[in-house]
Amino acid sequence: MAETERRTATIAMPLRYRQGPGVIRELPDIVAGFGKSPRALLAATAGGLRRIEEHGFRLDDRRLRAELVEFGGECSEAEIERLKREAERAGADVVVGIGGGKLLDAAKSAAYRLNLPVVIVPTIAASDAPCSALSVIYDENGRVVKLETHPRNPDVVLVDTEIIVRAPIRYLAAGMGDALATAPEALACLRGGGRTILGAYPSRLGTAAAELCGRILAEDGVRAYRDAERGELTDAFERVVEANTLLSGIGFESGGLAAAHSLHDGLTELPECHGLLHGEKVGFCTAVQAVLLGEPDEAVRFLRFCREIRLPASLADIGLAAGPNGGGIRSRLLLAGERAIAPEETIHSVGRPFTAAEIADAFEETDRLARLVISPAERTEA
Repeated sequence: MAETERRTATIAMPLRYRQGPGVIRELPDIVAGFGKSPRALLAATAGGLRRIEEHGFRLDDRRLRAELVEFGGECSEAEIERLKREAERAGADVVVGIGGGKLLDAAKSAAYRLNLPVVIVPTIAASDAPCSALSVIYDENGRVVKLETHPRNPDVVLVDTEIIVRAPIRYLAAGMGDALATAPEALACLRGGGRTILGAYPSRLGTAAAELCGRILAEDGVRAYRDAERGELTDAFERVVEANTLLSGIGFESGGLAAAHSLHDGLTELPECHGLLHGEKVGFCTAVQAVLLGEPDEAVRFLRFCREIRLPASLADIGLAAGPNGGGIRSRLLLAGERAIAPEETIHSVGRPFTAAEIADAFEETDRLARLVISPAERTEA
C-alpha cells in the first residue's frame, strides 16, 4: 500500500469492564472514585432498581450520595433532555444508568452532553449498548431518528451475571440476535472497504473481537440459553454474556457495521414490528444480509440458530403476515427497504449499492428459505 493510501483504524471500548456474580456491590465504591464526595444521578426503572437491590445494592448506602430519576421508557430527544435537566438540578458529578439498552443509551447521551462521566449497569444482556460510545435516538413512535456518537465510551461497565441470569430469557436471546450480526457485518465492512461508525477503517482487534463473538455464539449460544432457562450460572452463560455485551460492542464499533443494522432500521418504519426487541429484529436481519450478499448457506445457518433460541425466523415472526391473497407485505418491505438504503445508513459499508426492491427481494427470499429449513413440527413448537 502506497503512503497516500495508508488507512487509519480506531479502537473503541469502555475504560473499565467488570463482569461476574455479585459485582453490583462494587457500585458505591466505583461512584466514590469520581471525586471528593461526588453526587450521582441514578437513572433507572422501578424494576431495574428492584433487581439490583435484590442482589446487594442499597440506595441508602452511606458511601453513596445519589438521587434517583425514573426513566421514561424511550431514548428520545425529549427524554435525554429531561435526564440532562435532572442531572443539572441534582448537581451530579456522575451519571449512572441502570437497566436495558434504551435507558443506557439515554443515560450516555445525557452524561456526555454535560461532559460528565457515566457508569453503565445493565440488568439484561439484550444488546451491545452498554459498552458503546453510541446512542440510538428514537422518536416517540419508536422509529429510529439518528445515531448519536459520543466522544468516549462509558467510564465503567458493571455486569452482574447473577442479575442477568434471572432476567426474562427473551432478553438473553435478543442479545444473541444482536451479537449474531457482529461477525458477518464486520467482515462485510472489511471486504467492502467501508468505515466504522467512528469514521475509521476496521481495526484488526475489532475484526478479531467480532469473529470471537460469533465463535462463542456458535459454540455456547444454545447451551447458555438452556442454562439460563434453568437459572443456572454456568461458564457457557458467562461467555455468552461477554459476547453479547463486550465483544459485540468492540466488534461493531472497531470492526464495522454493514447491512443487518440498516435492515433493522428499515423495520422500525413498520408499526407491525414495534413490539419486537432490537436484537430480535437484528437476528433475522442477519440472515437477510446473508441472502443480500449471495450467501444462502450462511442465511440458513443463522435462521436455524434463531429458531433454536426462539428468535424470529420468518416474516410472520416479525409481524409481517400475508393477507388473504398474499398481498400487503411487498409494499411494507419496499418502505423498509427505502429506509435501509438512506444515505446515513451503514449498509453502504458493503461497497456496492442496493435498491429498495433488492432489499424487499432479500426479505422474501429469506422467508422462503425459512419455510424450507424449518420443519412443520418446529413451527408448531415455536
